[in-house]
Amino acid sequence: METMRERVVFWYGCNAVRHGDIIHSAIELLRAVGIDSDPAGGPAYCCGTSKDGNLAAAAGMAARTVEKFNAAGRDTVVTWCPSCHRHAGTFMTGVNTAKFGVSHITEILHTRRHLLVPLLTHRLDRRVVLHKHSGFHEVDAYPLIADLLRLIPGLELVVTDYSAPGHMCSAVSAVPAALKDVVRRSAELCRAHDSDTLVTAFHSCQRLLCGLATTDGIKVVNYVNLLVEAMGMKPPADEYAEWKNAGSEAAIREKIGEERIAKIGAEFFAQQVLPELRKLPEK
Repeated sequence: METMRERVVFWYGCNAVRHGDIIHSAIELLRAVGIDSDPAGGPAYCCGTSKDGNLAAAAGMAARTVEKFNAAGRDTVVTWCPSCHRHAGTFMTGVNTAKFGVSHITEILHTRRHLLVPLLTHRLDRRVVLHKHSGFHEVDAYPLIADLLRLIPGLELVVTDYSAPGHMCSAVSAVPAALKDVVRRSAELCRAHDSDTLVTAFHSCQRLLCGLATTDGIKVVNYVNLLVEAMGMKPPADEYAEWKNAGSEAAIREKIGEERIAKIGAEFFAQQVLPELRKLPEK
């Protein structure tokens, strides 16, 4: 007898679009545990956090997003980004009438992990270190992620006592010395535990740390891609990491392709995108 499937809105937020691989793998995992999803994200679905300094603007953005979710007619919005989840549980639904509940993807996958177990048939014989933060108080996500990763055959998971400040790396990026400390500690933990792989929970950590492949020979991978790989599937390529670690400007341009660059505008690419891709993690 086929299990009744549920349909939700999967809200991946604004900035996860840099890592489309994460979005696709997350959708695949939701499908694996019986949940079909309507993906929603990008600037049109902003939670308002980008305008926290302007309450009126933030409230307007939040209200529009709540209205769109209400119109979708789903009972549940599954969040990815910790900032979005925090705003959804307080600011957004506190000042706007929401016709839906909110759950974080780590809670959903952990609750239904028994459905994942029979699908995780591909061994991953490697030792990995879990990259953690201390500031996501709304959901204790890291023990949930650790439980999920421990289901993978052959995977040796290292969970250390160190938790970086903030809810994800972007929270400390405005303080360069703090971000450098996070980078340094992350690289040290991998070396101390004889691991060449750092596992991230969230997109901004992936974005800001994936350059460790170039600076320290450490592969940075999001946990959802490990789970998908353990299901015997090839995870989508992390193109952002490939671009970040390409090396020279010419190599980056070659990997992205002139057609893509032309679509966003050569000037915008040169002034906004390229400097970000050329900037590697600093310790």
